[in-house]
Amino acid sequence: MNVLALNLGRIAVDIDGIELSELIAAVNQNGCQLQIADDPGNTTDGSPLPPLTVLPGICCSTAHITEEDNALLYALSHQTTDFGESEWLHFTGTGYLIRLTAWSYPVLRLKRQGLSKACRRLVVTLIRRYGVGIIHLEASGQLLPDFATFEW
Repeated sequence: MNVLALNLGRIAVDIDGIELSELIAAVNQNGCQLQIADDPGNTTDGSPLPPLTVLPGICCSTAHITEEDNALLYALSHQTTDFGESEWLHFTGTGYLIRLTAWSYPVLRLKRQGLSKACRRLVVTLIRRYGVGIIHLEASGQLLPDFATFEW
């Protein structure tokens, strides 16, 4: 394996004996992006957008939060004060969009607002496992394995 450091925190890796499709699948499952290049610095499969303009996100069911979390998120997302929580917690009609990049420590902010440990654990795990910047909690969203669910 050969590794070459490039600008902006990028690296180039040349690996012999690894199935490329398996490597791409493993990297993408961890919330990272793998670009293929014929030569270092010349990507053949990448986004034309500048770095940090695309936010990774995930959509999952509101069943992963408690009824109390739902009521609290609804109230917080409907604040009308300047610089309120509605700037990063958005009501979508059937769920909530949480912009995690709006705060340096979004989970601490959620704790201070009174969200449950189960809700905060969901957010922390999704950030760490998938590197998400946005979470869409949706009534018709998919249930994620290995997370608590609540019937309300």
